[in-house]
Amino acid sequence: MINIAIVSLLLVSQYYGQNKIQYKNFHFNVLETEHFNIYFSEGGEELAAFAEEVLEEGYEILSEDLGLEVDFTIPAIIYNSPNDFSQTNITLELIEEAVGGFTEILKNRMVVPFTGDYEDFRHVLVHELTHVFQFVIFFPTKMEALFSGDIFYSVPLWVMEGHAEFSSLGWDHETDIFMRDLVMNNNVIPLSVLGSYGGFVIYKEGQAFYKYIAEKYGRQKVGEFLHLVKSKKSLEATFLHLFGVTVEEFDDQWMRYYQMQYFPKVELQENFHDFARIVFDHKKTKTIYNTSTAISSRGDKIAFISDRSGTAEIIVISSIDGRLLKKLVKAQYSSGYEGLHLYQGGLSWSSDDRFITFAAKSKGTDVLYIIDAENGKVSKRMDFGLDGIYSPKFAPNGDEIVFSGVKDGYADIYVLDISSGTTENITNDIYTDKYPCVSSEGVIAFVSDRPDSTTEYKYGNYAVFLYRNGVISRLIPRTTYIASPIFDNEGGLYFTADYDTAFNMYWYSGDSARIMKKTSILTGVYYPTISKDGKKIAFSYFNDYGYDICVVKNPLTKMSDAQTPEPATVSTTYEETELETARVRKYTPKFTFDYFVASASYYSIIGFSGLGEIALSDILGNHRILIASNFYGGLTSSDIFLSYWYLKKRSDFGFTLFQYLNYFRDYDDLFIWRYLGGGGVVQYPFNRFFRAELGAYAYKIYETRWYDFFVPPMYSSDTYRDSSYNMFYPNLAFVFDNIRWGRIGPHSGRRVRLEGYTTLFSDFETRSVIFDYRRYFGLSPRASFAARLLLAGSFGPDPDRWSIGGQHSLRGYDSYALTGSRLGFLNFEYRFPFIDRLKISFPLPIEFRDIRGVLFADFGGIYSDSFEVYNTYNGFHLEDLKMGFGAGVRMTFMYMILKCDVGRAYNFHDFTDEWKYYLTIGPEW
Repeated sequence: MINIAIVSLLLVSQYYGQNKIQYKNFHFNVLETEHFNIYFSEGGEELAAFAEEVLEEGYEILSEDLGLEVDFTIPAIIYNSPNDFSQTNITLELIEEAVGGFTEILKNRMVVPFTGDYEDFRHVLVHELTHVFQFVIFFPTKMEALFSGDIFYSVPLWVMEGHAEFSSLGWDHETDIFMRDLVMNNNVIPLSVLGSYGGFVIYKEGQAFYKYIAEKYGRQKVGEFLHLVKSKKSLEATFLHLFGVTVEEFDDQWMRYYQMQYFPKVELQENFHDFARIVFDHKKTKTIYNTSTAISSRGDKIAFISDRSGTAEIIVISSIDGRLLKKLVKAQYSSGYEGLHLYQGGLSWSSDDRFITFAAKSKGTDVLYIIDAENGKVSKRMDFGLDGIYSPKFAPNGDEIVFSGVKDGYADIYVLDISSGTTENITNDIYTDKYPCVSSEGVIAFVSDRPDSTTEYKYGNYAVFLYRNGVISRLIPRTTYIASPIFDNEGGLYFTADYDTAFNMYWYSGDSARIMKKTSILTGVYYPTISKDGKKIAFSYFNDYGYDICVVKNPLTKMSDAQTPEPATVSTTYEETELETARVRKYTPKFTFDYFVASASYYSIIGFSGLGEIALSDILGNHRILIASNFYGGLTSSDIFLSYWYLKKRSDFGFTLFQYLNYFRDYDDLFIWRYLGGGGVVQYPFNRFFRAELGAYAYKIYETRWYDFFVPPMYSSDTYRDSSYNMFYPNLAFVFDNIRWGRIGPHSGRRVRLEGYTTLFSDFETRSVIFDYRRYFGLSPRASFAARLLLAGSFGPDPDRWSIGGQHSLRGYDSYALTGSRLGFLNFEYRFPFIDRLKISFPLPIEFRDIRGVLFADFGGIYSDSFEVYNTYNGFHLEDLKMGFGAGVRMTFMYMILKCDVGRAYNFHDFTDEWKYYLTIGPEW
């Protein structure tokens, strides 16, 4: 009998996988502009108006720079917050906190969230718009791409992302600091190999490349470079044609350019050690991000968010020797802590050092936590219905917490009364307000780009403001970056700013109303925090491509004073406007093509055959249709599938119609089973990691049995028999998945799937249960230990029969070596890096990367009923327990995993005479 679980796989999108949940029922409207359709939801009207102004201006600049017009209306989808953005169905991939926006190539859709800062919003809008123009250049129509050869050339990612950063930022202090650090620490990646890298470095090195050619050759060379990369389809040919040098020679030139700029600043690199010491070194601890520092009131402990374990976690160390004291919270393994705002977070101790407060993403929204500083137990968990919560700080009285909250396009300062749980919005306007703190007198300081009066809003020009007795006043000169103000006990205020192109620490004297620069360093100080007595400051320091936790004792005496800063502002302006209702319409779904692929051939014996697949969806990705066919001679001998998914709500609904054929052999007879039917499934996610799936499938099996098909023609009877069977069965599955991925496969976490189904009103009677458990242990950032246990049983007069053996179950045995109705097997794998990079010049130039070694051991057993056609025997005995062991190598190849394993079989009697080799391409378990 057929294994009917296969039918459900025609519809179910993933066997495992974490859940992308639509916590909100979004209602979108569309703002129509000259070149864009801007999609926005409730509360996003102001964001849509701002986006129109930025995008239309950005379109004109990019069109002039690149010498082209986009011949279609560009869809721009705006979300009110990163949490809303993470629920989008435009991509089905999970969106992590580090993703600030994306542009997809199928429909050229820009998708951007509002993070609470209008300058950051402007930057991402223009960045993603640049990608649309790049796609027009590099990825024309599929027919043109095929005949021009574009389909066979992959543009290096740094070319794309660097240009998008340059177009949206020009040259900014953050990039200058990043490049300064790379150059001074000899970490610059040559352009000739930068295409093999990913991550933040390709954005910033790429941006630095375009800045260099714009300054040396003129801005017009930027557009010429992109067009030449398309036409030449080779970086080497492009550099020779445009600059007259090879890529390696160009590397030398642009490196010298930045070395001449930064080498004279070498003394700034040494200045740091004159006033501060590192207590948590990112190199020694094998971390990169150590941020959101918070020193305890007594000054003996430092809490911060670190990626020490590969994911964000809150840890506490000694401020004296950096010794790890405790781990309090770990993100991404439970629904309560799906994210900890690693890149824009904030922690704070209560004045008695008993509690720590922070914000975290939980079940689609930001919540404020107060946890016990000793054991991490939750004291309070508060959800205020905001789109985002950032930088919470305890007030010195211990009764209140101030934080920055985002709601409907406004980033305001909120004051929480802890005992009652009520909040007060003390700013409530369009301006960006962030990084609040409270003095012992109850004065609130915060960073904002609000104007001094009712003059025009020049967003992106920040200063520290004071809120006292309901009145807001500016304290310091404006600049393009100010963060983390903190009061000391001398009536002064520390803060970080970019007045001199580095993120240095400054001190405002409440007595003299003067500002003094307290540090003079190469890169940046982040998240400064001060002890209650003001004698110790802790902060995060960027150096050598990572963030260290540092401490300064007696800061006012140890850090020398420098010049008073001058204002440094930008000229970006915006005036609040209401949307023209005549240009706004309600969003209605319309299906358009995502892609269409097909191949065809003709054979004189069977006629036409071919493969085809068509995918359609609406602009928001809430409705998806897939039509696929494996055409083979005629309709009744072809595989045809039609599926539809409705993804708009929390529950996902899927429906399918299908016809497919299955061929198998029974002795000398050939069986052909044609399945014709349909089904449906509903998936309900309880949280990001756990869901239930309920499905029902009904189909008819048309059986053709050709007798003696596999005997020589002179003995063949050439007779057949037709039969048919009706099948209907519901199935129920529970799925848990909280794994974290490594470079090739799962690295840590667990996966569990429990599934059962039973036939009803069918010609076969079957009841089956499958339990699949997988556990992954991260032994190091690149090595892991994996274990899998699978148990399956089928019962009733017509049980399902499964086979084990081969690369995916019991290695050392041939595929389908053992067959039965009840089985179990256990796999163990130690996965470790084997070869990072192997380059061969002869006989063919071949380069291999990320080859991983695997040591494995497999154990399996099966229960077989006496059923003659399966050539097995009845019962289960100890000697039926099988074992396979061996080794293998894995590597990525065309986004798949190429696996080559060699194993040897063993039962309880003897070894087999030969080793078994397996070479497969497929996903990692």
